[in-house]
This record gives sequence, C-alpha cells and structure tokens, in this order.
Amino acid sequence: MAQTIDRGVIGRLGEALAERGVEMEFVDTGVQALARLRELVPLGTQVSTGSSTTLDQIGFTAWLNEQHAQGKLRYFRAETQGISNPLDRIENRRQATLAEYFLGSLNALTEDGVGVAADAAGTRVGGYVFGARYVIWVLGINKIVPTLEDAVRRVWEVALPAEDARIKRTGGAGSEVGKMVFFHHERPGRIRLLLVGEELGF
Repeated sequence: MAQTIDRGVIGRLGEALAERGVEMEFVDTGVQALARLRELVPLGTQVSTGSSTTLDQIGFTAWLNEQHAQGKLRYFRAETQGISNPLDRIENRRQATLAEYFLGSLNALTEDGVGVAADAAGTRVGGYVFGARYVIWVLGINKIVPTLEDAVRRVWEVALPAEDARIKRTGGAGSEVGKMVFFHHERPGRIRLLLVGEELGF
C-alpha cells in the first residue's frame, strides 16, 4: 500500500525546515517535481548529482543527460562516466562537488527537519555540505521519520541494503556507509527541498 502523510505533518515540517534555513516546497507527484526542477535549474549552468534513484525515477537524470549532450549545460556526472583514466575520474568528481547546482536526495528526514545523508566515497555529501553554491534535494514521503534515531536506523536497515543490491545488480561490488552527515542548519537561500507526495528512492 502506498504511504500517505498527514498534511499537518507536512506543514509543520516546512516550518521546521525554514527555521533551519532550508526552503521546502511540496508537490504531489514526481511528474510535478520534474517540471519544477526544470524551472529551478537554469540552462547554461554547471550541475552535478550523486547517484540518485529518486532523480532517476522522476526522469531528471535523463533530462540532465539530454541537456548535457546538446551542450545546454555541463553535467559533471555524464562527464565522469565517460572518463577511463582513474586519476582523471577522481579529479572530475572533485570538481563536481563545486558545481553551481548539486542535486540529489536524503536518506532520511526527521519530522523536526534534521536531514541525514549517507555516502560511500563522499562525493555526494561533499557537494551538499559546502562545495556547491546551490543544493536541491528531492525527497519522497517514505523518507520522513519521527526522530533522529529512526533516521539513522533507516540508513542502515533500508537505504544501505537497497543501494547495495542495486549496485550488485549492475555488476558492482556493492555499497557501504563510508560517511554519514546530519544537516541541522544552513544559511538561508542555499538549500531547497522538494517534498514529493509519493514514495521515491531508498
């Protein structure tokens, strides 16, 4: 059964995030989230993402790859995937953390607005924490949890097993939690969160 969430919880979450310096918008569907992202991310800019099932599911990754192929923006992840030299790949991933826009998701978000993001190598959280000028998170309602303890548990018991299985299906060795970051406060105007009224990602 699809998860639903009380609109009162959404309203209180938006207020809690605003107090923490994060601007939240709510959209009902992934289709609406994609349309909004296409408004928020200007052509001609530099964009990066981590590996994101959420962005894949709503079609934003495909849109970025298309715009990059047409020369309408620079998408670092598309560049990285085309680089065979390991040292050059690492350098490109380092530069990606400094992109103008860095998009992705969180692994969990508490009802009082604390975000939790885990990463294996750290390229995703590196952009989130400081490197990128603007950060946009897209979050399905399935990732909202009551407490920080629940959020950490979700990383280990839900997100990691699902991501590990996804990578192994592609022929990779699997995943791990190499870094885990808690987002308590941010300077206003840097991070925006699109909360989607559907279950998305891990």
